[in-house]
Amino acid sequence: VKGKEGGEPLVQRGGAGFADENFAAIAGTMAERFRVMEFDIRGYGLSDRPVQPYSMDVWADDLAALLKEAGIARTHVYGTSMGGMVAVRFAAKYPELVDRLVVDCAAVKPDFTMRAHFEVWKRLAHAYGMGSEELALMVATHCLSRSLLDTNGREVVENIRAILGRNCSVEVFSGACTAMQEMDLRGDVGNITAPTLVTDGSEDVLTPLDLGPDGLGGRAIAEGVAGAKLHVLEGAAHTSLMEKPQEAAEVATAFLTGEV
Repeated sequence: VKGKEGGEPLVQRGGAGFADENFAAIAGTMAERFRVMEFDIRGYGLSDRPVQPYSMDVWADDLAALLKEAGIARTHVYGTSMGGMVAVRFAAKYPELVDRLVVDCAAVKPDFTMRAHFEVWKRLAHAYGMGSEELALMVATHCLSRSLLDTNGREVVENIRAILGRNCSVEVFSGACTAMQEMDLRGDVGNITAPTLVTDGSEDVLTPLDLGPDGLGGRAIAEGVAGAKLHVLEGAAHTSLMEKPQEAAEVATAFLTGEV
């Protein structure tokens, strides 16, 4: 646990490839106001990487068990990308554990395009490996804005290549992509009782606010959770925390502290 002594607890959950490193650009800012619990979820980082079926339930249940072990009765939860999907499931399944919830760049049911993106990711991972340039190029162009990539694309791709290579195995990454392809959390949205903020980048093409008719994205989450707020980070794509870190941290902090 890092951050402000006596601050309110905050759990941050990242995506299928970046894991906890999704929050690297805002970790210091969030730690100034909260007691941030940093940990590697099952399959990632320094945690065990079992080859098994993965789902939002697996990671939600792991988080509940970890909070119990740590003696944390309630916490704020901030999830981005797949971490946002886990956060939705966790908040619906364990409402008594959630104080306030921030869901960033997430969806609750994929459409055809979203499923296709993850299928390509899986095939590239199996064909070239997690630390390959091929996979990094695809993830970069699905997750980052054209503006950012035209500014320092080669450096960003190399950074993504390194992050993917160290965070998980091909089997875990593929399992996570399958979990997102198969998930249907529509029934969870109406069961979330925690005050909720939904955020997304205006240029997000991986999990845009509005998916095709077969899917439900961030706007549907905001509309489905009673009293939820929606904030769009203009000019940012799927990895909005990397592209608009100051705005993302300020908006999340104001919401989690009850200032807005």
